Amino acid sequence: MFSKNRYFKRLLSIGLILLFAACNSIPLPEVEPVSESISETTESEIEKDSDAGQKSISFIAGQDMKSRRDRFGLLVLSDGKLIASGGRFEAEHYGGGDFNRTAEVFDPNTGEWVFTGEMTEGRLSPALFELPNGNVMVAGGLSGQRDPLISTEIWDPKIGIWESGPEMNRAHNQMGTVTLNDGRLLVVGGATKDEDGFQVSLSKETEIFDLESGTWTDVAPMATKRANHSALVLLNGNVLVIGGGKQDGPYFKTTEIYDPETDTWKSGASMSKGRVAHTATLLSDGKVLVVGGKGKITVAEIYNPDTDTWSPAGETNKPRGEHSALLLTDGSVLVTGGIGYISEVEIFDPKTSTWSIVGSLNTGRYRHAVTQLNDGRVLIMAGTAEEGMLATVEIYQD
Repeated sequence: MFSKNRYFKRLLSIGLILLFAACNSIPLPEVEPVSESISETTESEIEKDSDAGQKSISFIAGQDMKSRRDRFGLLVLSDGKLIASGGRFEAEHYGGGDFNRTAEVFDPNTGEWVFTGEMTEGRLSPALFELPNGNVMVAGGLSGQRDPLISTEIWDPKIGIWESGPEMNRAHNQMGTVTLNDGRLLVVGGATKDEDGFQVSLSKETEIFDLESGTWTDVAPMATKRANHSALVLLNGNVLVIGGGKQDGPYFKTTEIYDPETDTWKSGASMSKGRVAHTATLLSDGKVLVVGGKGKITVAEIYNPDTDTWSPAGETNKPRGEHSALLLTDGSVLVTGGIGYISEVEIFDPKTSTWSIVGSLNTGRYRHAVTQLNDGRVLIMAGTAEEGMLATVEIYQD
């Protein structure tokens, strides 16, 4: 920073030059204005101090997944392994390409991906749940015939095969899914079929899978039909549903809150912007950070469940949609990728409500998945890049 000592030294130097010139009648040298020097030095050094305080991260290549895929299901299992299933594996326009029947498991100890048995049908954007017995359920998504799916399948890791599971009460695609605090599975809204089984429309219906009975039960519906929304469990056990809408609009600003103990919904506060293809991240303090969405949105917002209010959370350096966001161990949020094959990686600091670009992916991507392993490693997996569908994995050690 520009100090008072430097200021007075410069004035003293100018004074001596003037005195010497007066005595010896020599031409005066050009002297840079002090005020401009103060401004330039201060701005430069502040910028340098700011850069020095930023966290810088880099990514290394991990072992590729067995199959290229985007918009696939990903689940962290209780033993620390990962399972990925479904998605697309042909890099064509939306609605094109084949949907993936395969699933694969990642073992952090060996760093290797291994195929499980194949599912009975390919699924785009399926939901994945781990059951209490260690089996894995895949539910819903979009079929290869471009129809929302009503079916579920269950994978038994002991025998390594997929078998048909209990059907949901209706088809769901682009739905919200969570595991409630009591272990039950909740599926809310999404794109579904009409009563005739043909036309796809938005749904407000909600159903819960009961682990004891092994059946799906309808519960209270939302007030608004939604798809492409987000859903997460708050610290008090309630479920917050955010935004949504059709792919081509309109996009909703509204939120709804479900209380599983009373089986009731209530309206929550609305965001400043309507959003689909956004992320919602539960922060360490119980608040919720919402980032991006279709429409080149940079404005982020934070929801406070205690006051049912939204507040600004700065702006991302890049507009993000179909990106990924991950809460890190230090309480910051890592945001990667997005529409346009974004490679720049940003971190949000909840303490200062600021965003910083901290590095770049080796390959810009979107429709990918991100998670953190028990040993702190962060994996960025698959997705779509400019050159097509990916199976590549990038790793960052938190």
